[in-house]
Amino acid sequence: MKKLFLILVTVFAAFFMFGCDDKGEKELTMLWWSDGTEGFVMQTLLNRYEQETGVTITLVSTPYNEYEQRLATMISGGQAPHLARVTEGHLNNFQEQILSLEGVFEQDEFKNLFFNADGDVIALPMDITANGLFVNLDLLDKYGVNYPELGDPVWTWTEFETEMNKLRDKEDVTAPGIFDHQAHRFMPLFYQNGVQLWNTPYTDSNLKSAKAVATLQKLMDWYDNGFLSDQTYIVKNSASEFRKGTYGFHMSGNWNVSAYQNLTFDWTVVPMPKGDNRATILGGKSMAAFANSGAEDEAKDFIEWLSEGVNHDQFTNGVPYLTPRLGAEVNYGPFAEQYNVFLDEIANTENVYITDWLNQVMIPGMYPIINLLVQNAADPNNTKTALQLLTELETELKGIMD
Repeated sequence: MKKLFLILVTVFAAFFMFGCDDKGEKELTMLWWSDGTEGFVMQTLLNRYEQETGVTITLVSTPYNEYEQRLATMISGGQAPHLARVTEGHLNNFQEQILSLEGVFEQDEFKNLFFNADGDVIALPMDITANGLFVNLDLLDKYGVNYPELGDPVWTWTEFETEMNKLRDKEDVTAPGIFDHQAHRFMPLFYQNGVQLWNTPYTDSNLKSAKAVATLQKLMDWYDNGFLSDQTYIVKNSASEFRKGTYGFHMSGNWNVSAYQNLTFDWTVVPMPKGDNRATILGGKSMAAFANSGAEDEAKDFIEWLSEGVNHDQFTNGVPYLTPRLGAEVNYGPFAEQYNVFLDEIANTENVYITDWLNQVMIPGMYPIINLLVQNAADPNNTKTALQLLTELETELKGIMD
């Protein structure tokens, strides 16, 4: 009798290990991180999907700074998530483990698609991001800092620095501003100064050009003289620092428009300064399904459902983000003014820079490499010149592609 009982317990446990509920449906997992309210919004969609289909999808929230490592560990351990929120970097680094979505949704209805080496689309775009400049209006107005609004003549980086320096040495100001620690918050400055990273992708670059060196040197000077706070490399979360209200500006991305809804000070988004021209960097998040998860078809079914206009727009309207869905109806509500600044940055970015950045993100492991560049630039103990740092960057990027 005891033996029979053990057999029944084993069978019962195995049943649940395969992720089935009492309706016989598989339970899926979705790996996720949130910058603002999007986790809550996705959960409302998952609740409705379960009501409509009976399929349960569990949201597994992970801090972004642990996200890629956790995804890599799950894949290498044979426990890939069924679904995951992914960046272009994730799509590039894990594309061999990500399922093709050919025929799953109408590709013509979306922009910012990502394809694998076989030319198959491998993710459903969920939002488009762009870099931009957040400012603390309380501090700027208190200390007479002049700044342009959308439609005004765009300031230069020299004018920007002059104005923000009015915040120096004030007892309620930690530093004039803060950049995110991720390097792609700095990279638009190359484009704004007319530096295209690649003439011929992965063989001929402009990373050692005089303009590129001068651009990186400017960043190094800003950290050396305290114009930018190096606190970002301690907390690895510049948004949490900006929330304190002791910085004049924060260089980040449009997702913080929703994340900053409850700040204790007045803030807005203003046009980024320009050098030779205006430019931003486009990015975005997507939904991907993974091979060897045990529920590949069910994961694709969810992505097909998510791609439908009413469902996809519910996500964008709830967050809100810049939508990649053509013809979408998105109500940006009280933050329409801020989102219009980001849309204007995108509209004023030349296609040559958009293409150049897409070439850049195709380099496997590119993000940690460029992150090290700006970390070294901010390091007070760094002894290398801007040219040496850029030379090392070029060598490493080319070596990967070789």
